Amino acid sequence: MENIQIKNKFLIFVIFILFYSIFNLYLKHDVGNDTSISEWLINYSGGFTRRGLGGEINIFLANFFSITLRDAILSIQILTHSTYLILLFVYIKDLKLDIIQFFALFSPLFLLYPIAELEALGRKEILIFLFFISCLFLSDGRLRSVYLNTYVFIFFPILCFIWEQVILFAPFFSVILINKNKLYFFKETFIKLFVIFLPSILAIIVIFLLPLSITNHSVMCSFLETQFGEKCYMSAELLIKNTIYFDTFFIHEKVNFFPHYFRYILIFLVGFFPLHLSILKNKFVSKENFITNNFSPFYLYICLYLPILLLFAFGHDWGRWIHLTYSLSILLYFYLIKSKIISNDFHNNFFTRLFIKKKIFLVLIFFLFAFFWNPKTLITGDIATNSLYKIIYNSSKIIFNHGSIRIFQDHPLIKFHKKFVE
Repeated sequence: MENIQIKNKFLIFVIFILFYSIFNLYLKHDVGNDTSISEWLINYSGGFTRRGLGGEINIFLANFFSITLRDAILSIQILTHSTYLILLFVYIKDLKLDIIQFFALFSPLFLLYPIAELEALGRKEILIFLFFISCLFLSDGRLRSVYLNTYVFIFFPILCFIWEQVILFAPFFSVILINKNKLYFFKETFIKLFVIFLPSILAIIVIFLLPLSITNHSVMCSFLETQFGEKCYMSAELLIKNTIYFDTFFIHEKVNFFPHYFRYILIFLVGFFPLHLSILKNKFVSKENFITNNFSPFYLYICLYLPILLLFAFGHDWGRWIHLTYSLSILLYFYLIKSKIISNDFHNNFFTRLFIKKKIFLVLIFFLFAFFWNPKTLITGDIATNSLYKIIYNSSKIIFNHGSIRIFQDHPLIKFHKKFVE
């Protein structure tokens, strides 16, 4: 089977994702209990606090353009989502992918996830995706390394002040920096990365040392209500309850191995399977830097995943963490392919040979894998089913102003599915 030219297929998919992202962001921005709005309300009006810079930016835009704070937040959300999707398409549009890599591109843990699980749409991780894809463009061989180094040096600490958990994903950026700067020995690698990430390290130290007090949190909430008619709720309310000091391990008290942990083990194994299979079959083509000289692609990814375990240990939004981890993982993988750092030829793969012989089976498995399931936001949430259908169906009810369609609602199979599956 020849590699698949993805340009046209992926363009249609990106347009689909972009349309439904903007559509649902607009619908969500006036909802009074939406978390993707509440986390953008955090600001410095009560004093310095983690995650406050994003709110300050939105307050500035609201005052400058004389618009509501929610409209300012919506503008930022639409701008960042649109820019990211456009840059992503431009970056990978010319790739030709093996069928297994094609499955990886359309994993429900990647682009489809935020519009399938709307609680994740509009969250601050979009800034990480946008920043990472920008770094991939700056890593182009025609550009000097100083551009990438300066970009990370200046803007990564700014990201830390908007969403401090980005520091756990610094190793993904380090891979690009090591390759771009041609760092080979451990000492020069450590010193170079330390200098580039020094402002980010200092930003995290400041965040740890200067927590927001209960009194100042009340000042911030009063400011929001007085100036913008907004209440501190969800993320803004939990700002001082769920702190940065590793004191939220209590979230696991209501979690059991079956079904919660076991379910996410399966989500990880199934959702990452095409990507991990691709990584296992690829090798570094040379030993030109510290990473390619000391790691295999698979062990590199294991090392990249390790810091992220802190998110799963102290946060309950496991669906978001899986989506975030997968997105950066596959973006990095495409970078390794485009930069010709890893091999990209494994046509003798068992799964590839199987799919060549069973085209109908291939199409069926692809749609079941890519469009018929997704994890929920919380660790305790069940697997959502019929993702693509629900996106189109639920949106069409709003767009065309029609009620629910009640076909086969009384069928025993439908009742069984509702009771035991959904």
